[in-house]
Amino acid sequence: MNRLRPYQREVALAILNSVFGRKGFTFSVEIARQGGKNELSAQLELLLLTLYMAEPQNLVKCAPTFKPQTVISMMRLKDRLNDTGFNGIWAAELGYIIRLGNARAIFLSADESANVVGN
Repeated sequence: MNRLRPYQREVALAILNSVFGRKGFTFSVEIARQGGKNELSAQLELLLLTLYMAEPQNLVKCAPTFKPQTVISMMRLKDRLNDTGFNGIWAAELGYIIRLGNARAIFLSADESANVVGN
C-alpha cells in the first residue's frame, strides 16, 4: 500500500482526530489533480471500516458527481480492501455502499440533481 505524503497525513490526522474524539466535524478536502486525494480517502475508509467492522457504523463520502468521481473512489477502496486481505469478506450493496462486517461506507453524489434522501 502506498505511504501517505506529509500533506495527506496532515488531513488524515485531522479527520481521525474528529472521528476518535467524537467531534462530528464535516471535512471538505481539496488537493490538486493527481495529488493523491483518492488514495488518502481510500486509506482512511479502509482504516475506519476495519476498526468498526464489528459495530453497525456508517461513514458517508460525497463527491461532486457520481460518475466519474464517486465510482473512482469506490474502485480505489475496493482495491485497498483486496490489497489488505479482505477480498471475499467485503461486499458491495445497491451500487453505492461497500460493507465490511457491520460497517458501511456510503458513497453519494453532491450534484444538485442527485437523489440522496434517506442517507
